[in-house]
Amino acid sequence: MQKEEVVLLHLTLSNIKNILENAGYYSPFFKYYEELGVEPGNIHRSKLDHKKAIFLLCKGIFDIINSKQPKELLENEKIKSLIFAIQ
Repeated sequence: MQKEEVVLLHLTLSNIKNILENAGYYSPFFKYYEELGVEPGNIHRSKLDHKKAIFLLCKGIFDIINSKQPKELLENEKIKSLIFAIQ
């Protein structure tokens, strides 16, 4: 992957994290992500730094998805409103 693609993936996962947090879901990995201090807009940071951030975001998102029933996630009003807004 090129650095631009890594940054775009980082941005996408960061948006998913924000959606989950706004819906009331949280993972301890999100705290580690925040402590890392690498945001998608930090294009001056190294590709490796963005990969570390991606890893933490993936772990956090998986942590939430793995601990909840799919029905619970899809019935969350904030997530549901986003799904219908996209369609």
